[in-house]
Amino acid sequence: MDSLSIMGGEKSVEIAPDLSGPIAEGSQREDGYWVNLQGIALPVSASDLERHTYCPLSWQLSKAGVSGEGDALKKGMRAHDQIHEKMQDFKRSEERVSRELVIWSWWFTVLCALSADSAAFFFVNEGAISEAFIQDMGRYLVMLAAVWLVLAIMLISLPWRRWLGWPFGLAQPPVIAGTGLQENDDFSSPFENENSDENGSDLGKGGVTEARLLLASIAVALHGLAIYWAQNRSILTFALIVVTLAWLLFSAWQLHRVLVAGREEDGARKDAGLARNDILAYSDDAGESAALLVDEEIGVRGRPDQIVRIDNQFIPVEQKTGKVPSEPHDSHRMQLLAYLHLVSMTTGTMPDYGILRYGGEALYTIAWNDQAKADLRGSIQEIQRLMVQGGAQRNHQRVGKCRNCSRRHKCPQSLV
Repeated sequence: MDSLSIMGGEKSVEIAPDLSGPIAEGSQREDGYWVNLQGIALPVSASDLERHTYCPLSWQLSKAGVSGEGDALKKGMRAHDQIHEKMQDFKRSEERVSRELVIWSWWFTVLCALSADSAAFFFVNEGAISEAFIQDMGRYLVMLAAVWLVLAIMLISLPWRRWLGWPFGLAQPPVIAGTGLQENDDFSSPFENENSDENGSDLGKGGVTEARLLLASIAVALHGLAIYWAQNRSILTFALIVVTLAWLLFSAWQLHRVLVAGREEDGARKDAGLARNDILAYSDDAGESAALLVDEEIGVRGRPDQIVRIDNQFIPVEQKTGKVPSEPHDSHRMQLLAYLHLVSMTTGTMPDYGILRYGGEALYTIAWNDQAKADLRGSIQEIQRLMVQGGAQRNHQRVGKCRNCSRRHKCPQSLV
């Protein structure tokens, strides 16, 4: 319940929100977690865990609808926006490098084919290779193109991705099951297979196999027909050499674009705080449309700032702004523990640690061990208990902590 202001003449009296009552109905399961009347675990977000660990009253105030205030909060929000912009810049630069590299690989493949043709026709004119061999090569290439064309048509027509458990066709969305992720067409999942695009479907990436086969069949067919029907080998050899040299220049120019994009990616990676071999698997820069990780069994859920793949482990990274502490805050640690649990449940792998990053350089690793799991379990169960029974109380006697609290203006137990 929001606080009320009662005006009387020139005086006003602030009535603090009622924090003593419950905010949900439910009961405790045998495993210690609390569920609602339908038997579903009461939802606890990673942000709930952070606020509750900082102070149960701060958590209760947020549940009562009290918004945080203060310059520090606004400054932190601006800093997080800047972090997300850097992550977006890195992802854009990474995509550009990948795109330029693919283009260059195609150009280089064409260059190799032109060079091989030029050499073959030159040796034919010199008598080192027989005309019959070239004729046979042209026929073989046309036959190979025909086989690839038939295969591409079959792959387009048959639902082979469904047989393999993948999305298929041009209009079939993926079925997300057993991942712990909510089904939403707009989010970007960090754990989809490499055949899925940013919306989780195969449209655009799932059709790459068919598209490559079609393009390759056309290119090989044209190549084989040109070899088979060429009348004047000397003129064709000269033309091929000229085209090969020109294509070599184009390939060098494209390689230059790849190198420039690579340098830009390195700069963006450094700005984003990622190491050389780190792979960014997930970023919360998409806001509400980013993947929400959920464990329905115990009710915990959340969106980590980033998930980085390091040494074949998915490592959650939580970005924090403001003053760099001498050691990680307990509230930040608890939030990260929630992400560690969600990542391990979602991926089916067990990360050894998570990362708390303060500012640009200060990094703290938080171990994911039995003690951490016990701490997380106890905190979740306590929040769920307060949701059902109420009675949140301040958990400290520190004036400075109350002074830095963004909800102290509505707190009935503030020390300030």
